[in-house]
Amino acid sequence: MLCLIQKMKGSCFVVSRRFALILSIVFISGFTQGLLIPLLSILLERQGTPAYINGLSAAVLYIGVIVAAPLMEKPLRRHGYVPVISFGLSLVAVAVFAFPLLPSVLAWMVLRFIVGFGDQTLHYGSQVWVTSITPNERLGRTMSLYGMAFGLGFALGPLAAPLVDYIDWLPFVLTGTLTVIVLVLLRRLPNEKPTDIMPEELQSAASRYRLVLASAWFTLLPGFTYGFLEATLNASFPVFATRNGYALSETSALITTFVVSSLIMQLPLGRLADHFGKRRTLITVLCIGASAFLAACFFFESYGALFAIFAFSGMALGSTYSLGVAYMTEQLPSHLLPTGNLLAGISFSLGSILGPIAGSVFVLLPPAFYFSLFVGVLFTLAYLLFRSTAKSIQIK
Repeated sequence: MLCLIQKMKGSCFVVSRRFALILSIVFISGFTQGLLIPLLSILLERQGTPAYINGLSAAVLYIGVIVAAPLMEKPLRRHGYVPVISFGLSLVAVAVFAFPLLPSVLAWMVLRFIVGFGDQTLHYGSQVWVTSITPNERLGRTMSLYGMAFGLGFALGPLAAPLVDYIDWLPFVLTGTLTVIVLVLLRRLPNEKPTDIMPEELQSAASRYRLVLASAWFTLLPGFTYGFLEATLNASFPVFATRNGYALSETSALITTFVVSSLIMQLPLGRLADHFGKRRTLITVLCIGASAFLAACFFFESYGALFAIFAFSGMALGSTYSLGVAYMTEQLPSHLLPTGNLLAGISFSLGSILGPIAGSVFVLLPPAFYFSLFVGVLFTLAYLLFRSTAKSIQIK
């Protein structure tokens, strides 16, 4: 009996250490993105790079994400979680260390693509691993912690950017070293693979994509919406704010307020979703967020009002992606979780690309119409989730 208890204790320790390490990996990924996006844009601006080339260079990261997404499922099933995540971390580390060594626009585009490819790889492996080992009744809070780890890293990353003014390679070496540390720790964990046997009818990737899209398409919409919202706020909102008389410090404070308030509510919303249901919680927070941005259509000239609106909407919408993944996990059998997580990542990336494009169009409209973009997207998603009905998955 004592031996059995010791084995159980040892198993619990492995599980807790594994989850803590996954959160560390996700934190480093968020930190890297949060550092590189503003830092590289600032450095390119200092070099006199045209604005459209600077923007194109930033978009290449998301292209890397989309290219990597459909390529990762087969290696994950064959090699397991640790090799796939390690590969992603290695790509990110090599690219980050190479940035100060290759100071050219074209080289940085290539390196950004590699960072996006690596980030998608490590997120895909980490996300499938977490969803596969977490009971449904705890999925909400677990994925909230996952989202909180990334968001915290993304929020802290920009704070390391000013280090470039002291030593030009210091911020790159810092984030690269952190990536190597978690890579070394990861390699010490025992490897695992998705263990469910794939039905013969689903051996082809196309058949798995069709089945997930036909039965659980609505669970992919929260990821698209959060990517759309996050990228638009970071890309086009600063332009809107500048054109309407807001200082750069005020604009940065508004975006930071959205991020910080979303971190505060990640875990409480995850617990509420576990108790009341992911679908019901998603519909509620989407309606709250849409209502907040509707108010912004009328009070966009007041900084105080916008500050309160960004704080309120951030608390409501910050968990949209993680709750969407948790909702998807409930709808799919375990052997389709790798495919579902893959499509969730693609959905998020598509939203991240389309959001700034739509935002750049709405910036040209009268100011009162700008926030109607968010209102329309959020209310549309809430309506689709309300009308959606889960379909049982049957393999004939």
